[in-house]
Amino acid sequence: MRTRQKQRMIIGTLCAVIIGLSIGYAVLSKTLNIQGMSGITSNFNILFTNIEEGTMNGATTINKQITDSTTASFTIDLSKPSSNGEYLITVENRGNIDAYVESIHGIEEANQKEPTDIKFSIEDIKVNDKLRATESKVFKVKVNWDSSSTSIPSTNKDLTLDIDFAQDTGTTSPSEIKLARVTQNLLDSSTEGTYNYMDGMYLKGGQDSNYIWFDGFLWRIMGKNADGSIRMITEENVTTIPWGSNAQDYDNSYVNDWLNNDFYSKLKDKNLLVNQIWCSETTTESTSSRTTCTNNLSSVQKRVGLLSLDEYNLASGSSNYLVNSQLYYTLTPHSISNIWASSTSNHLYYAGINRILHGVRPVVGISSDVTITSGNGTLTDPYLIGEVNDVTGSLKDNSHVGEYVTYAGRNYRVIETSGAGTKLILDGYYDSNNNGVIEGTERMVYDANDNNGCTLCTVINEDSFINWISNNNEIDKNKLVRATWYRGNVFDYGDNYKTNLESKGNPYEGRVGLIRVGEMLSAQSETILSKYHTVDNSYNNVQTYWTATPYVYSSQDWSMDFDGMMEAYSASTSLCVRPVIMIGPDVQITSGNGTFNSPYEI
Repeated sequence: MRTRQKQRMIIGTLCAVIIGLSIGYAVLSKTLNIQGMSGITSNFNILFTNIEEGTMNGATTINKQITDSTTASFTIDLSKPSSNGEYLITVENRGNIDAYVESIHGIEEANQKEPTDIKFSIEDIKVNDKLRATESKVFKVKVNWDSSSTSIPSTNKDLTLDIDFAQDTGTTSPSEIKLARVTQNLLDSSTEGTYNYMDGMYLKGGQDSNYIWFDGFLWRIMGKNADGSIRMITEENVTTIPWGSNAQDYDNSYVNDWLNNDFYSKLKDKNLLVNQIWCSETTTESTSSRTTCTNNLSSVQKRVGLLSLDEYNLASGSSNYLVNSQLYYTLTPHSISNIWASSTSNHLYYAGINRILHGVRPVVGISSDVTITSGNGTLTDPYLIGEVNDVTGSLKDNSHVGEYVTYAGRNYRVIETSGAGTKLILDGYYDSNNNGVIEGTERMVYDANDNNGCTLCTVINEDSFINWISNNNEIDKNKLVRATWYRGNVFDYGDNYKTNLESKGNPYEGRVGLIRVGEMLSAQSETILSKYHTVDNSYNNVQTYWTATPYVYSSQDWSMDFDGMMEAYSASTSLCVRPVIMIGPDVQITSGNGTFNSPYEI
């Protein structure tokens, strides 16, 4: 049970009224001071954030200010009886724990003291008022010289106004908090600083509490865009494809097409993403760190884009959270034929677009108004957007791309859903001993004859392999659907990924298939890279595995390499296998929410 949090907001006032001849004035000095209390953490963080002048009748403000976000003061002159003034004070809950007003003391006590002609009052705040996480409240403090006064106040008058806030234990725990506040807290508390880019503010260096789960993927919060939306980047490469025919034409690239058609169309909450300008600006300098975009080659606003080389460099530090131990494209051209890309370690290089298939790592801007309902932003407990409850019902109808599913005791991830069922890829590699160690016999050749056939397609559909897939459980075995698997046409380095995905070439029937070049999740999974979130991402934790797609030369086929690049290997090479299966359309979810911490159980 969470320890009850409590915080006192103290407003101290001093009112001195002096009358001389026909001109008089009263002075009210008011201090708002949040007293530190033992046990209060940053999760219970209530601050005064603004003070404004309200209605003033025969009164003049001499000064008003807030310093250090904890102290506010104002001085007011009252000229005669009936003079009055008011001040609007904003109190904001910047923590992630809901609060309420437990008590208010001081007004009545002060008004009973001499001189009674000077009255204080407070409006728009009362006991039991809620102040939920990320919410703010504006209340008034008033001072008034009684109009019926016949006496002349001649002494000072003190007011100490105590407002006690306590944790609201009657709400869901952890309390809701807006993504805008989470992001601002990250920016404010970043020990390695922030950087500005295109009028936005972003995190730099090593970050370990900016993880967020959204629509089937683990993302990293980057910071705040100029339009107020929140910039995020996936922790993993989501696919691996050729760039396109011109590095300086992002708008017409295969990468842009894949991001804003294949990827975007499969997101569950795509309505939360905002259109943005994506800066594609050429540079030949690997250290480029431009903060503006003065020669943008992209003219079309899109909802999904890529990281620029400049952002990558601006985010540098002792360790850069944008390094995911994989090769992936940036948005920045080096020339017509070369594009800048991130390496497996902390540096960038340019590569010829006609000779590479690199990873695609989506970047989005999401509405800052979305609600975070749980999580602390760490790798093992990322922030969750909206209500993420256990799901029941059809797997086909309720699962989404990237989400996790437990089948026959092993974790899989959703590639796509269709009328035929749910296509899943094993979140690991074929391992007959189930000990996490890939033995030589568990690596398989693609084609034993090295002639553009697929020996592997036959082997993974033999009874022994099906028994391994299903843990030799007949109930689980019956959840598998026989399907037609397409290997696609032969695929070269500069080919359009759609040519492969739309191809009906080289079909075979079976219950197990392989991932194709350009499909969702045709890359290395972030959970494998991090050994299921027990260590930092490392390419040493992943294996090179076969895809389904034949290379243009009949003796070679495409593989997903350990470093995040698609490579063509001799078909007689022994590589790892990540089985792809189709779960029948009638299979039901019994529990889980599809996250890696709570996979769907079927």
